[in-house]
Amino acid sequence: MENFDENIIIHETLKMMKPKIKKSINHTNYQEQEDVEQEINLKVVEAVKSEKIKPIDFWEFVEKNKK
Repeated sequence: MENFDENIIIHETLKMMKPKIKKSINHTNYQEQEDVEQEINLKVVEAVKSEKIKPIDFWEFVEKNKK
């Protein structure tokens, strides 16, 4: 069950970041764009698996961002 949740988190994270990744790779050589995109996606997956990126709920976000 935990693996299933992790896969959902990875999928949703990549989906949310896709527009930014696409915009960013436009600044690289055309021939390298696909490779760079794959590398970024791999780094995102590694970050989720190592829990450097993890989902938080709204109230956690509010608590972390209080001034």
